[in-house]
Amino acid sequence: MSAAPERWMVALAARRDVRLGAVAAALGLLVGLGVLGLGHAPGTADIDTRYFFIAGRYWGAGMSAYVPVGVPPQLPPLGDAIELFDFAYAPTSAALCMLVALGSFPLACRIMATLNLLAIAVIARIGVGVVEEPGPYAVAPSVSTAQRWFVPALVAGNLSTIFVVWTGQSTLIVTAALAAAWHWARRGRTVPAGVTLALASMKPTLSVFVVLWFLLARRWRVLLVTAASALVLAWPAIRAEGPLQVLLDWRIAIGRYGTHWYNALGTRMLFNLRSLLNAAGIETPDLLIVGLLVTLVLWWYRRRITERDVLPLLIGIAMLFGFAHGYDVAALAVLIPSFWRHLHDRPRAGLVALALLFAITFPNSLLEGFGSDLLLHARVALTAGALAWLVVLSAAETAADPAAAGVATAAGEVPRLGAPGRWMTPCP
Repeated sequence: MSAAPERWMVALAARRDVRLGAVAAALGLLVGLGVLGLGHAPGTADIDTRYFFIAGRYWGAGMSAYVPVGVPPQLPPLGDAIELFDFAYAPTSAALCMLVALGSFPLACRIMATLNLLAIAVIARIGVGVVEEPGPYAVAPSVSTAQRWFVPALVAGNLSTIFVVWTGQSTLIVTAALAAAWHWARRGRTVPAGVTLALASMKPTLSVFVVLWFLLARRWRVLLVTAASALVLAWPAIRAEGPLQVLLDWRIAIGRYGTHWYNALGTRMLFNLRSLLNAAGIETPDLLIVGLLVTLVLWWYRRRITERDVLPLLIGIAMLFGFAHGYDVAALAVLIPSFWRHLHDRPRAGLVALALLFAITFPNSLLEGFGSDLLLHARVALTAGALAWLVVLSAAETAADPAAAGVATAAGEVPRLGAPGRWMTPCP
């Protein structure tokens, strides 16, 4: 691509009508497909909201949501949801379930939709802050405000985000909680960081390595707040079953949940490297230990990675080496601001990143007609490539500018107990 098309792309992105059009298109897709469900098959709306609702009714009645016996009282008709009910979220999801189950099921759907829309706003707002944060490669608002339009548009308008809103899934809520925990921890805000990290713990498949990073950094005060908040969030489950029994029942639920067809290796529903390798005819054991080792390597070389990029890397590692589903791709929205910051002045590379985003978030259900299991898992390989690319970009930033390396060094230092800025550099 010559310099002239690059200048044209930059000029196009600077136009107010283009920016307004991008946001309007994203909101139109989000509302039309995600909230109103245009084009979706009947009966697919709020599928996961039903299970949060039922779990809340079980715990509210003093019954186990993990090993349910009978039907909770005053449960409205929910189709086949009771017969298919199988709940394996962590006990810290109990507070969300109780909130969702406060009233009627239509109210539950509105609550989940509102929470998901708020989560999108949080992810977008924190993402814009990542792009504009002072330091090497920052995009100062005095130079450009394009990120304030296009980053939210990309977060809200990609098809994975829209699917989560339509099904009433929790991926966006957990992702927003992780982004908020990281954001506040970097600013020395111990209590909100701990509370949001506890909220994110309801989905360990996304949060496990983020919690591990806090442990490696010895952020004991944040983790203490996390533990206390987790007890509060899990209290409805603890009250119904007892602290030990709820953990034992959760373990049973996890084992039972893994036996369903949609969790079988090679199915398009799974999103991890093990399922990709299975589709390629390569059998492997559980790769979670490999993800742990990759995280420890990342920790060892943390001085070569800017701390802004660590959170998306940890979430991506958890998805690739742990247990994730296709709808969890929405969590990769945290990659958008990192790539924008690195590539905002490189239009050609930015186009490649945009194509990656489209390919990764494209629904693989639309590819089933090709009859290729490998094709259904192509976005797993693309995600691995995107994470590797981000590592290269981040390492290049720290190598080119000592200030960037200084931020990463601060991220690796052992803090005093709760001392702000000892692990994550405080930001304005």
